[in-house]
Amino acid sequence: MEISTLLFATTAVLLILFFYLAFYVNKLSKSLRNSDAELKQLKQYTSLQQKQLKELAHELQTMTKAAYGVGKRINQLAGQIRELDDRQEEFDLKEQGSHSMQQAIALVQKGATIDELMDTCEMSRGEAELLIMVHGNQSE
Repeated sequence: MEISTLLFATTAVLLILFFYLAFYVNKLSKSLRNSDAELKQLKQYTSLQQKQLKELAHELQTMTKAAYGVGKRINQLAGQIRELDDRQEEFDLKEQGSHSMQQAIALVQKGATIDELMDTCEMSRGEAELLIMVHGNQSE
């Protein structure tokens, strides 16, 4: 009877070990399936991230080209503005010279002297003399 009890106990222990092993293998199998599903999700997510990264790189390249074009256009406009400023300054200087010359001629026609022209219109003696000769009392 001892052998049959020993055999029964051994069989019971082996059965318990077998069920435990089967349970553990089943648990590992589920864990492996879950890991496979997670890996598949991660691959999909990574693929999506790579696609978005490529799109962002393309957008960045487009924006960089646009910014370069805008910068180039701004430089062109700045050059045109400088040119217009220079022209305006020349025009203002000509206008000021023309205005002071007209004022000087009007003074000469009213009988101003050389010294008065030099003081009032800030001109040299030669300019004042020339204006008086050209635009002076024309009744003479």
